[in-house]
Amino acid sequence: MPDKIGEFLASHNLELLKAIKGWQVERDDVATDVVRLTLSAPDGERYIVRFICDGYPDIAPRVAFVNAEGSSADRTAWPAGNAAFYEVIKHPPHSFLCTDLTREGFEHHAAWVGRPTAWKGSTHTLMDLFNYIQDDLLNSINYQGRAQ
Repeated sequence: MPDKIGEFLASHNLELLKAIKGWQVERDDVATDVVRLTLSAPDGERYIVRFICDGYPDIAPRVAFVNAEGSSADRTAWPAGNAAFYEVIKHPPHSFLCTDLTREGFEHHAAWVGRPTAWKGSTHTLMDLFNYIQDDLLNSINYQGRAQ
């Protein structure tokens, strides 16, 4: 079976992404379907985002902010924002991103599968999610710092 996550990682210069964007991308040594992205918000807060990629790329990843120990149940691992921000960011105990690029989004909104922007394994990659989290969430005017 092809290693689609490995192919994705190998197709990107991760050192260049670290230098340009400040991103640290790591694949779990044991749970090889897990990728973690560490990135910064404009206020300097660093966040870790876990992507569970079983079924990648055909099935959208599960996505959650996690603490250094890997727990998505830690509220302080998550960013905070205004009402528009919370349409996507679902803090613990729910702990997921509600968008048409995540598996959880589809689980909560089955009709989203038909959206033109919805995750499609033939066109979307983890990079789409990396950029979405950085640009549309953390760099947005709706972002208001780290959750308390």
